[in-house]
Amino acid sequence: MGAIGCRCTDDVDTTCAEATAENDVVPIMSVADPLAIGKPSAEAGAPAAPAAKEKHNPNRLADSQKKLQTCARALRNRMAKEQSDVWKKTEAEFNVQKMIWQSLSLQRGEKHKGNAAMIQSKLEFAFATHATDLAKAIEALDMCLKINEGHDLLGVAMVEAMESIKTAAIHADARAELANLLEKAAEELAVGHVSKHGSNELVQLLGDCGIQEPKLETAIKSAWTFAYGE
Repeated sequence: MGAIGCRCTDDVDTTCAEATAENDVVPIMSVADPLAIGKPSAEAGAPAAPAAKEKHNPNRLADSQKKLQTCARALRNRMAKEQSDVWKKTEAEFNVQKMIWQSLSLQRGEKHKGNAAMIQSKLEFAFATHATDLAKAIEALDMCLKINEGHDLLGVAMVEAMESIKTAAIHADARAELANLLEKAAEELAVGHVSKHGSNELVQLLGDCGIQEPKLETAIKSAWTFAYGE
């Protein structure tokens, strides 16, 4: 896994993070159809401006910049919320797991206690460090899962919660890269520079982001198309 890009805490601004796609993403209907640019207007009876000129129109560039920035902000909000949610859920499962270990300690003996203690120590380390060093926290989770092999010390719900953290970390990398790409494109548009750089990367990152909201993904694609006509 590449460098983990998110450093989130439980103090994330939930007011912003919990916003829906309709609230913090440019409404899809507000994104002009790029194929319509340059077509004759039936109502006005006169042809619209050529697509090439329209793409460099200052008002259009400013509008495109705002749409890209809004989509980047929405991605970062989702990323922060997902990180916060998976760690909170895993910590809750951990509290249940500790009670199970305590109840089984008398039945399984010292070896069980030793392995459970190692897992508990690494999990506590992960909870304490994930906000400042997510990569090390993920490494600690991997060690816990390795220790658990053949010992059945972690319940199914606990293992699933830990795996969800690892998945969220992968998504965080891709979402951070995609947000950076959108923000860079917005910066270019701010100075009137229109390029096609990053279009292939956009498609790849969208596939890696694990976005579960079709409206958000569509809004990102629409904002990019509105800016670059791709």
